[in-house]
Amino acid sequence: MKRLAITIAVVLAVCMAICFASMWVVNSVLNEAHRMATDIFARMEEGDVTGAREGLVALATLWDEKASVLELLCAHDDLHEVKERIIEAEICISYTDMEDFYGSVALIGEGIEHIREKEALSLANLY
Repeated sequence: MKRLAITIAVVLAVCMAICFASMWVVNSVLNEAHRMATDIFARMEEGDVTGAREGLVALATLWDEKASVLELLCAHDDLHEVKERIIEAEICISYTDMEDFYGSVALIGEGIEHIREKEALSLANLY
């Protein structure tokens, strides 16, 4: 009986460690992506179109690099929606359609926050 209790405690501790490590990975990627999206918006507000374009390329690169890890831990459709918005923003900046560009960047931020809320450890997400 004592061995069973120890085994259960060890398995529980390992499961909790995996859960917290997964949350940390997701949150660190989402924090970085959100920071980059905010920086892109700020650069465009300052009139730095080249900097905003470079920021979009960096954000797309980050999203592509982390996609395989995020797809294991998050909803697949939400990740693709953010990627589509990044591509849409790149197209808008290429055609100097600033109104749609700002909308796309705002939707990138909304998509990131949606993923964060959906993957957060809360009682609502446990059911």
